[in-house]
Amino acid sequence: MAKKKRVTFSFDPPQAYSEVKLCGSFTNWVEGAITMTKGKTGAWKAQVSLEPGEYEYKFIADGVWLDDPFAEKQVANDQGTINSLRTVSA
Repeated sequence: MAKKKRVTFSFDPPQAYSEVKLCGSFTNWVEGAITMTKGKTGAWKAQVSLEPGEYEYKFIADGVWLDDPFAEKQVANDQGTINSLRTVSA
């Protein structure tokens, strides 16, 4: 088993939201799995411990599913929309 790394996910939306959550392949897409914390600058952050590999994810901002505009890569999903992709190196 590979050693897990702490990975920070950040979301700096162009509009205000009262709640932002992070979900993805690492949470089995369970809505509300990780509630993000809003910082002083207005950006939302969450830290997750992940093994090396590729992970698809999305943000849920006040119930609306959003991809990450600053993700390293975007991939099509089986819902006909886009997921963001994060690669965790070994």
